[in-house]
Amino acid sequence: MEQTLSHYFGYTRFRPGQKEIITNVLNQHHTLGVLPTGGGKSICYQVPGLMLGGTTLVISPLISLMKDQVDQLQTMGISAAYLNSSLTMKAQKEIETQLVNGELQFIYVAPERLENEMFLRLLRHVNLKLVAFDEAHCISKWGHDFRPSYQAVIHRVLAMPQQFAIVALTATATTEVQQDIMTSLGIHVSHLIKTSIKRSNLIFKVNNTYQRQKFVLNYVKEHQNVSGIIYCSTRKQVEAVYEALEDANIPATYYHAGLSAKQRDEAQHEFLYDRKRIVVATNAFGMGIDKSNVRYVIHYNMPGDLESYYQEAGRAGRDGLNSECILLFSDRDITLHQYFISSSTADDDYKEKMGEKLTKMIQYTKTNKCLEATLVHYFEPNEKLAECQKCSNCEAQNKTYDMTKEAKMIISCVIRLGQKEGYQTVIQVLRGEESDYLKHQNYEGLSTYGIMKSYTTGELHHLIDELRFKGYLNEYDEILMCDRSVEQLLNEDVQILTTPFKTKSKERVNINTVEGVDRHLFNALSEVRQKMSDQLDVPPINIFSDYTLEEFAKRKPTTKQEMIQIEGVGSYKLKHYCPQFLEAIQNYKTHV
Repeated sequence: MEQTLSHYFGYTRFRPGQKEIITNVLNQHHTLGVLPTGGGKSICYQVPGLMLGGTTLVISPLISLMKDQVDQLQTMGISAAYLNSSLTMKAQKEIETQLVNGELQFIYVAPERLENEMFLRLLRHVNLKLVAFDEAHCISKWGHDFRPSYQAVIHRVLAMPQQFAIVALTATATTEVQQDIMTSLGIHVSHLIKTSIKRSNLIFKVNNTYQRQKFVLNYVKEHQNVSGIIYCSTRKQVEAVYEALEDANIPATYYHAGLSAKQRDEAQHEFLYDRKRIVVATNAFGMGIDKSNVRYVIHYNMPGDLESYYQEAGRAGRDGLNSECILLFSDRDITLHQYFISSSTADDDYKEKMGEKLTKMIQYTKTNKCLEATLVHYFEPNEKLAECQKCSNCEAQNKTYDMTKEAKMIISCVIRLGQKEGYQTVIQVLRGEESDYLKHQNYEGLSTYGIMKSYTTGELHHLIDELRFKGYLNEYDEILMCDRSVEQLLNEDVQILTTPFKTKSKERVNINTVEGVDRHLFNALSEVRQKMSDQLDVPPINIFSDYTLEEFAKRKPTTKQEMIQIEGVGSYKLKHYCPQFLEAIQNYKTHV
């Protein structure tokens, strides 16, 4: 398994969750993998697909996603192709012939392709070993990007005669969506593999500025040498922001569904190939765009739900380098999404669910708690939380109220309740409220009963939230439990600060830069990569990611033996790409 990973992909170790998913697949277990955006989901079907032999069928919702994946596999010497409406009939026939002859290790198709009876008959003659559902949240009605066509073809896949494993992969699935996917694909709960959505290199910011365009122009000017995406809610706003950038002589491109297919392809191509560093787009852009060196994602408007926001923001920093995810927010954004929901032709249940998701999104923009922890808690309520210390809320100098005394009272109450109650009961006991349940449990006799009766329910909720987000209290299935760290709080001189009650803080956005490498060498290597990209007609990051180039610029390898030790360098790339980079490094070291 590790040998396949190293040989083709140049990595020496798997990321969290990958090995468990691959092992499940190799053991012929249908599996759902929930990994963070940029967490390496494609590896989870590409490695077992190579190991199992035969052909892997990848069902993918977007044409752009297919093309990027196929281009990347081909640059590693792996036989892959895609079938979709962008190809001529002649090209499709050629690929179908290759497929039946067993010449393709990976074939990518849109779900609609499986509604074609001729294609289904053709598939029955293919040595199919694995079927992968990419962006699997599209299967679920409760997912943020539900595709009815995706759900409709599941029974056709399950009815195929070959013995194959199924792997479904996504980054943005709430507990409800995960259950929906598993039910649809017949995946047992024991074969759900999920990791935390946390990505330590992402820095989340919320900025409620009323001068959005001015903010964007200033930010982009300070980051002209890196790639970024600016998301807007409407086509009109996309074009307005694009024109503002053009007027300021900042090279950019734009993308929305109102453009022709040719125009969209050109915009995507310019961005992928680093010919335009900035793309302004609606959410029609991005799913499956495999560009690892996006240094920032700015949301000009608030999305309608946290799943969409995380999916889009998570397109930053896929190479593991520090990147910013900035949400520009105004209350006017709320009205737009309320209109989208009310004018939808969906049933009332769906509208109600979308309303709930919008409420959670609004809470994210208003919270003074850690933004990363807020996202973690939304996707996995049982996960232990911790403040990231780098988001705009963590860096805001607004936690001035010393709540240490209150913290000790709350923790004492949780302990005396046997760590078997949730928020509501803990607050009722602290406030000394009366209820049949409290009487039945004899909670009125506890020493902590009524010790915080002067606090409102909202204030106590705020204080308990602070302890949750700082990791002193954990929550599992809505039950509050003490973390081991409370021992230090109770026994030592520890101070806990929170925002004063009934006050609002102004979030600010700080600009972070990534340093620590030889930037002159990095720029020289980037030029080598760009020339090679033009010669081979493949995106620059398919040759080597920014992360790998930074490792080259840090470690300055001068032999193939040194270069193969660097993450991102596999045997194929070592032979075909590395000589030019080695030459550039040696020339640089000679002239420094």
